[in-house]
Amino acid sequence: MNRTIELAKIVADGDMIRYEIHDNSGLNLLQKKKVDAWIRFYHADRFGFDLNKLPESVLAIPITLYLLRVTWLYGVDLVLNSIDKMLYENVDAIRDAYSQIFGSFEDKWRGEIRVKEIVENKLPDSQYKNIVFFSGGIDAIHAGINNPGRKSVLVSIPDVENKSQAEGPLREEKFRLIEEFSKTIGSNWLLISNNFNKDIFNSVESIVKRNHIPVIRQYAAVGKYVPNLCSVAPFAYALGIKSLIMGSGFEQIENEMKWALDGTNPIISNAFKFAGISFAEQDGLYTRRSLKVKNIVSTFDRQNIHIKIWACFDNSKEQCGECTKCVRTQLNILCANENPKDWGFALFDEKYFSRFIHSYRWFEETPGWVWDIVDSIDDTHTYPYCNELLHWLKQIGYKKYYNRTLQVRKLMKLSRVFKVHKYPHYASVVCRRLIKR
Repeated sequence: MNRTIELAKIVADGDMIRYEIHDNSGLNLLQKKKVDAWIRFYHADRFGFDLNKLPESVLAIPITLYLLRVTWLYGVDLVLNSIDKMLYENVDAIRDAYSQIFGSFEDKWRGEIRVKEIVENKLPDSQYKNIVFFSGGIDAIHAGINNPGRKSVLVSIPDVENKSQAEGPLREEKFRLIEEFSKTIGSNWLLISNNFNKDIFNSVESIVKRNHIPVIRQYAAVGKYVPNLCSVAPFAYALGIKSLIMGSGFEQIENEMKWALDGTNPIISNAFKFAGISFAEQDGLYTRRSLKVKNIVSTFDRQNIHIKIWACFDNSKEQCGECTKCVRTQLNILCANENPKDWGFALFDEKYFSRFIHSYRWFEETPGWVWDIVDSIDDTHTYPYCNELLHWLKQIGYKKYYNRTLQVRKLMKLSRVFKVHKYPHYASVVCRRLIKR
């Protein structure tokens, strides 16, 4: 008997879809032999959205996409009762897109989709044009201001992020952000939650270790982001919305054009097609982050309002101001002649922030984001906030700053190992000498 993951049951229950999934793989891919997964739609009643009126093949789209990876990397078959025809015909294109980004998936790892019924679903007519995915961050806000009005529906799915919290201040803040932003651009909104990332798969590390699977199969960890966004599929189908829009993670460095080599890459989103629905070209596909922030600032300055830009993953009502995305976003705002406090960073303090950057504690994984900010600084301009800091960054240059942050990060790791904090004088001397190099 082939190893399988089976979607055993689908139930529409009020504003929720409930799934029962059985793990017969023998690899302990799922957290339990029987996993209960779900999606919940908030604020959907005002659209006349009724899950009970949708065919099972449409209700199955989100979980089918999320489970697909088992057929790419583990030699496991995915067993379904029904599947949308367009999705079924597009499975190989989705696999090829992930393989193109993350490395070749070998045929010996391949499983099959075993399905009883393939259903051709026709989109109904719609009064709406787009679904625009909204997280509160720069890319999402930029996509929102480029697609305003009643023809667009803003959709927030906080659970797409690995660090998302099921409950707490951050989740409450996400509710408030989408409701307030929808008012500023005149759009409708919907919030969706699910337990896919939290409760379905075991960690890739435990799967690899337990089954002695080659490390390359850890690419399975990335097959989550766009499938998780596709939790919106039943709603989009019910309302006849055929276009999904997400913000681009475009990252330029000098003359090199780059996109994130992760689940947000346009090669991947372009491959997803189901039930007459597909992703449009990503918003800001060739727009640098620094320019996006300037576009956002100028848009709302014309309306004489400020909005809250959310970059942080802390489960708090306020952003920490010190994580990589917080620091990057605050620098973008400063370069746009604005005070980060006016744009959602309540803890921003000029003196503290300047010391933080001067101490090389802005840690980016790649130098592209550093280049973008340093390149956007005008050395002939006097900035109203952190002027000295910005001109210092321009003088240092992105390469030197980025390389020094790597040295400081290495020193911080060593200090934890050797408990250098017990000898503050020597730690200070070593740090100064490293930074002066």
